[in-house]
Amino acid sequence: MRTRATALLIITLILTTLAAGTALAATPQDIYNDYADDGVLQGTYTNDELQAYLDDATIHQYGDDAVLGPLDALVKSMLAQPSEGRGTFPFTGMELIVVLIGAVVLFGGGIALRRTAR
Repeated sequence: MRTRATALLIITLILTTLAAGTALAATPQDIYNDYADDGVLQGTYTNDELQAYLDDATIHQYGDDAVLGPLDALVKSMLAQPSEGRGTFPFTGMELIVVLIGAVVLFGGGIALRRTAR
């Protein structure tokens, strides 16, 4: 029973770590709200997030035309520029930390499972 609980805990930690990046992505509604607030995009958005905004039919159907026109033009101009010109977020090493934590969890879990199996 203890071995199953340990394995379940390790699997849960791994799946939670893998799903964390999706939860942090900006939605098309976030981009719309950011611009509708004061007429300026203050967030840092990836090209994929900006393209998802342009492809979102719901926002373009129900959004305010006074906001959508200028925002669409701004997003299209941002996508036309190289991403370096938009002030991208610099490399912080966070990716390395996530990989290191994953490796430690997997390695430690393997050792724990091996010891409990003996």
